Amino acid sequence: MRYYISTLNFTYDMNEKISQTVPLMRQAGIHNIEISSFHPYEQNLDVTNYTDTNILLHNFSPPDNTDMLLNLCSPSHSTDTIEFIKKRIQLTKRLGQNYYSFHAGYRVDNLKDIYTGKPLLTHRHAMDMFIFNLGEIIRYAEKEKIHIGVENHFCIKQNKDNLILYDIDDWVDLFNIIDSDYLHLHLDIGHLKVSAFEHGFNPEVFVKKLGRYILAVHLHDNTGMKIDCHTPFNKDLWFNKYLFNFLHNLEYIILETRSYGDLETITDMLNLVERWTV
Repeated sequence: MRYYISTLNFTYDMNEKISQTVPLMRQAGIHNIEISSFHPYEQNLDVTNYTDTNILLHNFSPPDNTDMLLNLCSPSHSTDTIEFIKKRIQLTKRLGQNYYSFHAGYRVDNLKDIYTGKPLLTHRHAMDMFIFNLGEIIRYAEKEKIHIGVENHFCIKQNKDNLILYDIDDWVDLFNIIDSDYLHLHLDIGHLKVSAFEHGFNPEVFVKKLGRYILAVHLHDNTGMKIDCHTPFNKDLWFNKYLFNFLHNLEYIILETRSYGDLETITDMLNLVERWTV
């Protein structure tokens, strides 16, 4: 098992540079780091310079100099998304890693439209486009021997018409069509908690049914109602040792909390997870 700390744990206003955050984490003795999407573009950034650090890339990281929404469903942006993901697969190789993860598809072209715009695509059309374009990504990843994780969406009732891959049925559909040892569900348990509460399905059933596809998990907590606040967790976290037992292929456990650099809190969470996954 490999334990990683997301840079989200060391951000305050969600606008810190990677070139500031990663060195800060290294100074704190953290050398397994996932770089999150919440960082600004830096023209001369080269994350391969952190030679004594194991770095995972997640979603739109490091960002390019656009405000593109990574979206394999998008009629407007899917080509750019595919190109970005292929570049991050190559960067993952240069970092000496074998896993890259990104968010599932959207039925809109911009994040603001999740709440304010009508979906561009029907659910079926969006799933078909996502699966078709993901197929190209997986074929490329297989040649490069890089595993791909697709993260389940955080979905409240008000935006269900703009998202895919937040409930069980979509994931079963995806894995029935793309059968590859290099495709995985990147399980975000905070997203799952909210989506299950909002749409009335059992999150434990979700985990048990899809557990064999899960290679990595994002761990953080929330109330389960409306907001994904990425709070630190304690021994009462709903996702505990019992559910970890269903993740037979789990390799990466990533703390993705807003801990604001509190090393005592981060250490306590790591110790809990290590006990749960022994």
